[in-house]
Amino acid sequence: MKKLLALVIAGSSLVACSSNKAPVEAPVASAPVVASAPVASAPVEAAVANHNSVYFAFNKYDIQDQYADLVKTNGSFLAANPKAKVQVQGNTDDIGSVEYNLSLGQKRADAVKKALIATGASKAQVEATSNGKLKAKYDNTTDAERAKNRRSDIMYTADQPTGYTTDATTGLPMVDGSVYNGTVAEGVQ
Repeated sequence: MKKLLALVIAGSSLVACSSNKAPVEAPVASAPVVASAPVASAPVEAAVANHNSVYFAFNKYDIQDQYADLVKTNGSFLAANPKAKVQVQGNTDDIGSVEYNLSLGQKRADAVKKALIATGASKAQVEATSNGKLKAKYDNTTDAERAKNRRSDIMYTADQPTGYTTDATTGLPMVDGSVYNGTVAEGVQ
């Protein structure tokens, strides 16, 4: 009886040990890594007057109201200048997989493209592409730098406005007051 009891206990232990093993599964590459997202210790938004970019909150692709005038200005310019063309480049921070961020960057670029078309641009004037996290303009070592990488850049490829340039250091699209006379928040949480 003692031997039988010992065998039952030993068998139960083996079953219990085997049930503690984690299942062997392939990691899901497209799942966002939210748990490791940094928590901002201070506000990261900075108002800038010259960026031709729409910034997004972490893991989002909806255009906030504060960027409506910038989008409308670009859409109106495109509507008034049929030969003008833009490439909207969607960008992300470095949190998450390459695949997930390429998809998120495309959603951001598509959202800006749709908004430009809604404000007067034609579909033929606007191309939407994604850089994901592959072409970061800022280091991703702080919350503020990550926030600056979460954006869609409106890059003119033909017949750009007179006040349009690209920043020599970052390559970001820039506009002067003759194009857009407002400010945008650079980096959104």
